[in-house]
Amino acid sequence: MRVVVITVVKDDLVGLIRTEKSIQTQSAQVSWVLVTPTDSSVTHSHVQELIAKGIVEEVIQDFGDGVYNAMNIAFQRINPNDWIWFLNAGDEFASCDSYALISDVASKSPRRWIYGGHFLGSEQGQILGRVLTPKRFSARNQLFARKYVSHQSTVFRQDFLSELKGFRTEFKIAADWDLLVRASRVDEGERIPEIISVFYMGGVSTVERQIGNSELLKLRNEFFGDRYRIQSYYWYSYRWVRNNTVQLVERKHPETANRIRKIRLLLRLAFFQLKKGKFEK
Repeated sequence: MRVVVITVVKDDLVGLIRTEKSIQTQSAQVSWVLVTPTDSSVTHSHVQELIAKGIVEEVIQDFGDGVYNAMNIAFQRINPNDWIWFLNAGDEFASCDSYALISDVASKSPRRWIYGGHFLGSEQGQILGRVLTPKRFSARNQLFARKYVSHQSTVFRQDFLSELKGFRTEFKIAADWDLLVRASRVDEGERIPEIISVFYMGGVSTVERQIGNSELLKLRNEFFGDRYRIQSYYWYSYRWVRNNTVQLVERKHPETANRIRKIRLLLRLAFFQLKKGKFEK
């Protein structure tokens, strides 16, 4: 049984190097697989250096059909008894012991997937705060983007991913959240309280917020039917206005946007600690 880290990368040397450095600082040796196109880019050249140094176990060719398709191709090449951790270019482990921690939990867990919390990072590389692990996974919270779990902080058994048929590639942004909801309907997953990854904004999910908003609306309608129909369309409209506002602020005043996010995360953390009776006066 291994935990295999799969990284999809295309034309992102900076992001690949960030993930590489995080891999190399781990206290346990990481089983690392890359998915990347075969081309003449500087990213591909760096991948060849990683192979030569023995840092990467395997490189799988990406045929350019999208990130979720690349992730599907990759996990199907892994042993059914292994666990899969998708940590794409630019993502990091939360600490030098994150991989060892997950390897230990996976070796003992009766569940078929594991989830934890994550640090949120800005596009400029600044850590803004912690997004804590929810007490239990909730499909409603996930698809309304409240107390959500990030795919960077989820680890799946390969055979469970195969059973779920991987990511639905008709979704460009929200296929990972769709997968988490489908997984939770079969197996409740194992929650760990630790922060295990760092997710930096600035990627396609950040740039294409409105596509993600539309896809989440579609998923809510699919999974919940009429149960939250009015609330769902209200939330879609609110997020549409909010996303446009946030993107405007990010373009003109990125430091202000990051300060606001940092304050919000601190307030959420304080509220959580207060509820748990751990607030330090």
